[in-house]
Amino acid sequence: MAKNPVFKKCGCRIAVTDDNGDAVIGPDGKPKMRRLGADCPQLRRGSSWNPKHGTWYFQIEVNVGKDRPRQHLSQGGIATSEDAETAVTDIRRLLALADDHADDPATAVKNRLAIVERIRTTLKDKKALPNYDEIRKNLRTGQPIIDKMTTGEWLTQWLVSKGDLAPGTARSYGIHIDVHLKPHLGDVLLDGLRTAHVHAMFAAIAERADILPAENAARRAVENAMKQARSNGDRAAANAARAKLAEMPPYRRPTGPATRQRILATLRSALSAACSEQLLTLNVAKLATLPSGKRPKAKVWTPNRVAEWRRTGDKPSAVMVWTAEQTAAFLNRAVGHEHGVLFHLIAFTGLRRGEACGLRWVDLDLTASEMTVTQQIVQLGWDTALTSPKSDAGERVIALDTATASRLKSHRTRQGKQRLAHGPGWIDTGLVFTAPDGSPLHPGWISRQFELLVREADLPPIRLHDMRHGAATHALSAGVDIKIVQEMLGHSNSAITRDTYTSVVSESQHAAAEAIASIINAGNALVGS
Repeated sequence: MAKNPVFKKCGCRIAVTDDNGDAVIGPDGKPKMRRLGADCPQLRRGSSWNPKHGTWYFQIEVNVGKDRPRQHLSQGGIATSEDAETAVTDIRRLLALADDHADDPATAVKNRLAIVERIRTTLKDKKALPNYDEIRKNLRTGQPIIDKMTTGEWLTQWLVSKGDLAPGTARSYGIHIDVHLKPHLGDVLLDGLRTAHVHAMFAAIAERADILPAENAARRAVENAMKQARSNGDRAAANAARAKLAEMPPYRRPTGPATRQRILATLRSALSAACSEQLLTLNVAKLATLPSGKRPKAKVWTPNRVAEWRRTGDKPSAVMVWTAEQTAAFLNRAVGHEHGVLFHLIAFTGLRRGEACGLRWVDLDLTASEMTVTQQIVQLGWDTALTSPKSDAGERVIALDTATASRLKSHRTRQGKQRLAHGPGWIDTGLVFTAPDGSPLHPGWISRQFELLVREADLPPIRLHDMRHGAATHALSAGVDIKIVQEMLGHSNSAITRDTYTSVVSESQHAAAEAIASIINAGNALVGS
């Protein structure tokens, strides 16, 4: 029997508990909560519904067409079940028009997508459903279902139609659309969109990016003042600071040139699809110009830069690379850490963070000292997803040095003991690096552990991803052929490897030359004395 699309639920919450009935604590240190939804006991009074608790909802699953992701139409906050049932009936009548006015399956799919998007827009805006006779007339005469479509409406429809996207790409498109494109361009009619609108959007984004650092710094200053007041026992000052924080904007990362280029690429792709649908004759995003979004150049933490960082706290570049000695110091500090072998593997092979978290024992041949990269755990906000590597070149075989293979063998033995100690509750994921219960590691948590170890080792800061840059830099500095380094990193071509690391390798070699000269010159000074 098909699931009833009409149901009642509420917003009541209850603490999440484990098998022992104890509250589960989240990463923020607070108990995890979940919504009771339709399971709330207050929704009913005996065998009848409680009219004073909860509201009615409906959710309809729409089969758009073969090999197309199913669409969902839903709405809540409805006063009565009769109103929800009426809405479901009206929506199904509208959807049936897609087949009634189509000569082939492709046209039916196109009609159905347009009707779904028209309905979704009205539900979101809490307006009346589209008029049945109007939609039928538009289909019969070939008129667009969404009359005078706005840019925002098209962007939403376009994203829904791209059901074969990787999770990370879908999330990136969604952020670009919701955070940037819709607020600036959403109300502009699609056929009225001009290059000037696009340039105005990016001018506003750039202006905002210039303001954000000052806003973030101001918020940080108030937070520090509140902490200081608390430590001094000054409750009034702490409360005043807390009230001020409530009025201040939250922390936001400035949208840099590289991100702006990606936002433009999203808009360009969406408008190209609109041109293919004959909704537009010109893709104005292709005419828009932006400053170069080149990646920041990686720099080495030379002694002078380390000294300046210790004095001012400033990083010379967003991408910094440790010297071989600094990398060794970090790995020495990581010895004994529960995931020290993971950090060792990244440092020696250049694995991406998600590739290390997704590595399976079946992908390791420790007898042949080889590792095959076949999957990764990617972070989507704080949620995670198991996906294929970033590109076709990401699926690769990496040779392991003898010491790394030995460390992995020891790690396998430790994990086996951990599994026995944990007992029947162990989660058999087959992963090399796991939580104490065998479950997958969260990439964000691994990054936090890395940052803690860096501080404990008193090393200049780098990101965990910069360990990957370091592996490539050290390999190239050691004279490894760039083609081999490219394959180790999973780059699609050696040009990416060369553009990213050549300057760093050159800098490292100059630093080595200066170090050699410094030693020799010191020896000459001693001889002269």
